[in-house]
Amino acid sequence: MKKLNNVLWGVGIIVLLASCTSQKNLIYFQNDELKTENQPDTMIYKYAEGYTNASPEYKIQPQDMLYIQIYSSLDDKALTLFQSSTQNNYNSTYGDQGMYLNSYEVDQKGYIDLPTIGKVLVEGMTLEEAQQTIKQKAEEYTEGIVVMCRMVTFRIKVAGEVNKPGVYTFYQPAVNIFDALLAAGDLTYYGNRQKIRIVRKTTDEDIVYTLDIRKASVLQNKNYYLRPGDIVYVEPNKNTKTLTTINPPLTTVTSSLSLITSIIAIIVSINNMK
Repeated sequence: MKKLNNVLWGVGIIVLLASCTSQKNLIYFQNDELKTENQPDTMIYKYAEGYTNASPEYKIQPQDMLYIQIYSSLDDKALTLFQSSTQNNYNSTYGDQGMYLNSYEVDQKGYIDLPTIGKVLVEGMTLEEAQQTIKQKAEEYTEGIVVMCRMVTFRIKVAGEVNKPGVYTFYQPAVNIFDALLAAGDLTYYGNRQKIRIVRKTTDEDIVYTLDIRKASVLQNKNYYLRPGDIVYVEPNKNTKTLTTINPPLTTVTSSLSLITSIIAIIVSINNMK
């Protein structure tokens, strides 16, 4: 009977280990450095002095494409005044294509060339600053000017272990790593949340950054916010892939062991009762 009990314990442990999957590598924002202030259900991240979680304001660079609309609340003719004939032909085109066809490229010297207004220096400005600069220029021609300025080239490529890899366009001035991953349908079960690669091209070099999105401290990482043209690559988790490969036969074995264990346990209980 003792040997039988030992066998039962051994089989039970095997079943338990085989059926349990650690979730440590699947959870985001783990409280690695979170502090709680008398609120057990609230985790508060304490930033070191000089750090902030505010999104950076993107500065316009050469080759950026800007969607710009200029019109006047007092002059109905202003819309055609500040649009080229080519743009007027594209006004009926909607969506990403329409915005691209109605946009202006920042040249290598940092200027955009607008109808009627001419060249305007926008390099190094935020979208709001560029918007105000264009408005001041347009007000030299008419009153009641309203300017809308949006990024068209804030495109992020997401590849690897995500549910919908592809190229995604964002129109807000700040895009973080989770914006990109959620646009791509989040990581698959096999995605390595510990090593999210960000490939960034600069004028002189290509840089690869690595983020661990399991940790809440990712919020403080300087690369938490992306830049136009970044590539986000999610590596496969080798351990998860390996376990998945052996999972189907292992599941069959553990199910059989569970059934055998249950039958033996019932027999032992009946014998003990006798």
